[in-house]
Amino acid sequence: MKQVLALSLGLLLSAQAATVTPSGTAPQPIFPASISAFNLGNWMPVVEATDALNALQPAALRWPGGNVGDEQNRTPEALQTLQSSWTLLGRPPLMLQTRVFSREAGNLGGETARNTPEDAAELVRMAQALGLNVAYYEIGNEPDLYATNRSDPSWTPQKYCGVVRAQRAAILKVDPAAKIAGPAVSNPGPYLDAAIQECGDAFDLLTWHLYPSNGDGTDAEAFASIRKVTDTIGRVERLWADPASNPRGHGKPLAQGVTEYAQSYRSDRATHLSDAVGGLWAAEAALRLSESGAVFNTYFSLMATGNHGLLDGAGFPRMAYAAFRELAHYRGQTFGVTSDDPDVWVHAAQQGKLLTVFAINTQSEARPLTLQLPGFAVIGAKTVTDADVNADRPPRALRIGGSLTLPPLSLTRVVLKASP
Repeated sequence: MKQVLALSLGLLLSAQAATVTPSGTAPQPIFPASISAFNLGNWMPVVEATDALNALQPAALRWPGGNVGDEQNRTPEALQTLQSSWTLLGRPPLMLQTRVFSREAGNLGGETARNTPEDAAELVRMAQALGLNVAYYEIGNEPDLYATNRSDPSWTPQKYCGVVRAQRAAILKVDPAAKIAGPAVSNPGPYLDAAIQECGDAFDLLTWHLYPSNGDGTDAEAFASIRKVTDTIGRVERLWADPASNPRGHGKPLAQGVTEYAQSYRSDRATHLSDAVGGLWAAEAALRLSESGAVFNTYFSLMATGNHGLLDGAGFPRMAYAAFRELAHYRGQTFGVTSDDPDVWVHAAQQGKLLTVFAINTQSEARPLTLQLPGFAVIGAKTVTDADVNADRPPRALRIGGSLTLPPLSLTRVVLKASP
């Protein structure tokens, strides 16, 4: 046993420390809705997990979340249930989905689908009557999948954009100050491009979803897919700025929002979703989205959605929950930092004299971490791993002084204070 411990210690000491230094990037304000926002549904037992959920400091919510938005009508009863959960979660700004898709037979129960422009207007009236704080009305959910997953090939981008314009006009008649979001495609691609071409001018917030995999790749492939966050943000910015690809909305300021994201879309598969890799990927995605300027980003989902959800159906936390609980401290303004180890991802936020560094170790072995941030001294550090979450342990304090040791597959929050 002593030989094994000595070997492990030797490997750790011989590993080159990841060194964090300032990047020189200009600071930007951090919008809480870009980092701590989540999809909410009426199927979620929020009342049973209020304390745990409020520890996340939810800054925005999207409702009803997912494709249930095109399967169920917006009824007074549904809105009242939303109001109850929303109140328990601190009444943050909301994004409400309008209903767009329906089958000829209506709902599964035979009820007529309420997906007309007047139904969208009625959603606004109901929200106003309940005093809901609505930041955006998002027109439908994943219209790019209507042709395939819902077997209705008539849903071209042109047809969808026609619905967007009709619902938008009806909503603005009720509330002239309302903001419209869409197209909420399942993943960026040709459908998003065509929607920008056809009705970019109709959106106050351009939204898309990001699900890089179905959970069948390796851990390394899952982590490598994080590049799609910034790649897509940049691609959309270029499309928006080009009058050839955005003829109707050219010149209009671009605001982006990613209204569903997770490493995998497979709710029935835990791999890279409810495990350590899925939790760390989600935290890094949130940080990169925020730093890239996306302003309204709702993780999928808040809780109890198969293997999606920060908490499972019984209210037990997953690694993603622990990670987003730490990200509730990502506030103030950005402070540019960089790591010389590509396997250790780092970000920082400054509030007054306090600087908080977030370090994500994507590897299955421990990594030393050295902070070279002139003018700041470390005053504390805590880390969390999947094993901690599964054992119901809070984040563990790390010994400070010299370099820190990042546990395998972990998220570590280091707090520094400006020198006098």
